[in-house]
Amino acid sequence: MSANASTRSLRQHVQRSLGDDFIEPPSVMSAIGNDDDDDDGTEDFHPRGTTSKTRSRGGGRQSRGGRKGGSNINQSDDDLMETSSVSTMAGRHASYGDHQSEEKGYFHHLLTGKTNIQVLVDQWIDSYQANRDEALIELMQFFLDSSGCKGKLTQTMYLKMEHVDMLRAMTEHFDEDTSEYPIIMSGLQYKKFRTSFSEFVVLLIKQSSYSIIYDQYMIDNLVTLLTALSDSPVRAFRHTGTLAVLKVMTALVDIALTISIQKDQSQRQYEAERQKSSARRAADRLDTLTAKRKELEGNENEIKSFMNFIFKGVFIHRYRDIVPDIRCLCISELGEWMKSYPMVFLDDIYLKYIGWTLYDKVGDCRLRCLLALIPLFQTTDLVGKLELFTNRFKDRIVQMTVDCEYEVAVQAIKLLTAILKFNDRILEDKDCENIYELVYHSHRQISQAAGEFLNQKLFHKAEQPSNQSKKRSQNTAYMHLLVQFFIESELHEHATYLVDSMWDQHPMMKDWECMTDILLEAPEQDEDPLDDQHENCLIEIMVCCVRQAATGEYPIGRGQPNRKLTMKEQKQKEDDKKLLTDHFIGALPPLLNKYIADADKLLNLLQIPLHFNYEVYTTTRRERDLDAYLNALSDIVQRHTTAEVFDAVSKCFECVCDVSFTLSNRAIAHRGNIIDKIIANFNAAMGIFEEMDEADEDDLYPLLLNLRKLDAFHQCHDLGNVDLWDKIHLLFKAAIDNEDMSPEIVEKCFGIANRSLLWGLHQLDLQFDKDLLKKIVKRSRKLCTLCQKLMLHANAQICQYAYSTLCDLLISMSPHLVDKNPDYQVLVVEINENLIQSLLTFLNTYVFFAEDPKNQDEQAKIETLHKKRNLLAAYCKLIVHNVLPIQAATNILKYYVKYSNDFGDIIKNTFTRARDISKIHTAKTMAYSLMAVFKDCMTSRDTTQSGSSEDTANIDLSPLRELARRFNLSFGLDMSKQREALAALHRECIRFALTPLFNHDDPTQPGPNILFLEVLPEFASKLLKPDKKAIFDHIDKLVHSATLESDAWQPLLNYRRILNDEPGAGHSLKARTSTGTRGRKRTMPQDDDNSRL
Repeated sequence: MSANASTRSLRQHVQRSLGDDFIEPPSVMSAIGNDDDDDDGTEDFHPRGTTSKTRSRGGGRQSRGGRKGGSNINQSDDDLMETSSVSTMAGRHASYGDHQSEEKGYFHHLLTGKTNIQVLVDQWIDSYQANRDEALIELMQFFLDSSGCKGKLTQTMYLKMEHVDMLRAMTEHFDEDTSEYPIIMSGLQYKKFRTSFSEFVVLLIKQSSYSIIYDQYMIDNLVTLLTALSDSPVRAFRHTGTLAVLKVMTALVDIALTISIQKDQSQRQYEAERQKSSARRAADRLDTLTAKRKELEGNENEIKSFMNFIFKGVFIHRYRDIVPDIRCLCISELGEWMKSYPMVFLDDIYLKYIGWTLYDKVGDCRLRCLLALIPLFQTTDLVGKLELFTNRFKDRIVQMTVDCEYEVAVQAIKLLTAILKFNDRILEDKDCENIYELVYHSHRQISQAAGEFLNQKLFHKAEQPSNQSKKRSQNTAYMHLLVQFFIESELHEHATYLVDSMWDQHPMMKDWECMTDILLEAPEQDEDPLDDQHENCLIEIMVCCVRQAATGEYPIGRGQPNRKLTMKEQKQKEDDKKLLTDHFIGALPPLLNKYIADADKLLNLLQIPLHFNYEVYTTTRRERDLDAYLNALSDIVQRHTTAEVFDAVSKCFECVCDVSFTLSNRAIAHRGNIIDKIIANFNAAMGIFEEMDEADEDDLYPLLLNLRKLDAFHQCHDLGNVDLWDKIHLLFKAAIDNEDMSPEIVEKCFGIANRSLLWGLHQLDLQFDKDLLKKIVKRSRKLCTLCQKLMLHANAQICQYAYSTLCDLLISMSPHLVDKNPDYQVLVVEINENLIQSLLTFLNTYVFFAEDPKNQDEQAKIETLHKKRNLLAAYCKLIVHNVLPIQAATNILKYYVKYSNDFGDIIKNTFTRARDISKIHTAKTMAYSLMAVFKDCMTSRDTTQSGSSEDTANIDLSPLRELARRFNLSFGLDMSKQREALAALHRECIRFALTPLFNHDDPTQPGPNILFLEVLPEFASKLLKPDKKAIFDHIDKLVHSATLESDAWQPLLNYRRILNDEPGAGHSLKARTSTGTRGRKRTMPQDDDNSRL
């Protein structure tokens, strides 16, 4: 075969047309050049002329390499061919191993992983040197096997057939059981095989670079076969061939880089030798170096010709392949080439393909582009060549920071961070602002990447003032910038998200000394003092940093809840906790004293002691700091009036009074003094209250203030030595008699009374006492009675406080107490019908039929709905915990459809959890709910059609049907598990519908509830045949003496036909008017065997 013929055939292969199945880039892709330079032919592969020994094999190569007009397979036909081919490819996983275990080929060795890859490569090279045709056949068979093809390549096929015809013949040897093939199969074995496959190809080419790669035969035939594979319409061939030929290209890039380095070294040696004098120069040294350099240049040119051929013949066609995995593969390998050989590939001619693929519809393809670009921008020597690319595709990369694929967005932000390090002026302010907002994103990886960008942009180049009179932390300027950023972001309730984003990015987040110095010390002469907003924001950020360091927990919505810390994270958390405690036990008292008049700042500062390691007080002998801290808490209780501050102080005392703390006695003494003062003031205020006939808000304020303090401390501390019950009971009586009683006073009284019972139960658990048990029983019954009375109060707030307290009381005094101690049986509150009815009356008044104020804004509506949901959830909790019987949910389930948007999730969770208690009772309760809705429909009919002579006229049963449909869906698909429950539901519904069986005025007509049977077909589909037969027989017993001739009996007849699986069941004889949108339309019966129930 002549050299020109071979070159022409390979040129034709390179210049084949693109098909219709390729994904076209958007118009912006034309920003950098076009593909015209890809086909100019100036650098195409020119193989050398073959010798006489290879002439016969060369002819075979020519016929396979050439593209005749009739044999060219355009990608425009790929989809049609692939649709029929993919379904026949790639047998089961085990079949590959079984097939190859007989052959013992390279595929089997790589799949099992028992043979070293280097050994396999050496064996193949030895085989090639002995008989190159047989070695190439083995190698080609390996690629066919790796594609999942079970065909056997013979020497005749190899020598006589074109590659296209050969691959078409092999297409017939795919199994039809699966569409998978080895390189995409799941499982550890096939994952390792893909890695081994790539390593084998790369190592084979590199090992061949020392000899046989330049023999004008091996690489020619190998690349030609793999190019044909990559052009196949069969996905398995195309994917495997593309992977192999791109790995060949990767190996060639490494070889070209090595040759380039050797050539440069040879050139330096030549120049050094030439500059020597004639006496010192070796005789033939220059000639040897010149010959070596020319040989290296020839080898480099040949390798580059192959690289150019593969790029134009494979890459530019496959990077837009219809298969996303192939597109990802092309972009990933191109990125590797750019990193390995930037002198050639880091050029706009190649970069444009990555830029175009940034617009790919598949997220993984976009991700591979970003992963390919990031290392390039992180290399200082390479970024200079990326300036044009950055200008062209910067906007697209900024858009990708809000990509729907989170991982793509993360890598896009990291790429922009790398670009920012290269040139901070290339990104406009609006581009940076879009990324700044992402520090508050709910996805933690995105927020962390945005935090890194923010750190690079704002803090990397910030400078400290040089003329400081006192040495301050180097992070002071950074902290001012962070506070300013937080203020300008206008998201002042999300400091914890900002802190979490910056946590691993900058050391200032743990610089406690810097934060407290800014707050406590006077500013420098050239610094502006912090205003109130800056102080608030700094304190909030500082508290969030303390919480993050002490707990290691992520903010709500980021990461998994209750995440278990690793050993390293746990150790880091303990170390940070000790460091922050050591600093704040000295700095916190001055901060509390400085901001003692500001409640908002105090609420944040009082969160810090909750994260202390209190043993540091003992180990570092800081008793004075402890006394200062306790005195500051005492002053706060004396000077403040808000319940929130008292609650925060109470929690602080709870931590420091822990008996495990060595110095807890000091804290307990301080707490006792504070409580004694509160009790004394409360008694004095009660004395004044008892003497007053009428009292206004000012007169009641001392009483309210001390009730706030008592309630706050009673939440965390046992005040058992102080009996406040009589005085609290007196306030309850005053609230019953006086409609103008302050709701907050009643709320605090409920809190104190309920918690006194809970602390009493706690004492009983520690040490049983019959007298204490009798006292708790008496007071719990009294409190229950008071709650029921106050639920009827004229003030809605007092009613809600009473209702919530009653629900909590029923939970705490539930039958579950008996499990602890049988003597606790007397504590259980008796559940009677009056108690349940009072709770339901409250729900109807304040939840389901509450009158909302007019002209409410959206925020007020949301808060009102939230309160209603809490009230409903309190009642449902009683059912879920088996305090109230399941039947008490009847009047709740009936609203499942009507209030689906507001309370649907709560009601659904209620009957779902109730099923865990009893499926049968839950099904009966559903039946009772359906009955209640039916009665409402009848009442509505009687109201609107009071003058109608027909009892069944114009009844809208659509609410009933919709509720039944929702209930039916909740039973699931496993009918055997719900068999008894469904049967119970049918029995209850039948009993209601047929009671009474006849109309009192006309014995030939059915009873008034007969229409209720129209809802039962909704549940009939879930019944098993034996159950249908049993229910059918049950109905026959009930109506055995009745004459069912009137149309009014049609619901019963229709239900019986459904139970009996008769054709035409589900249609009624007489159509009735229904205004519901979901009601079934009844038609005249038809002889239709295909009618549905």
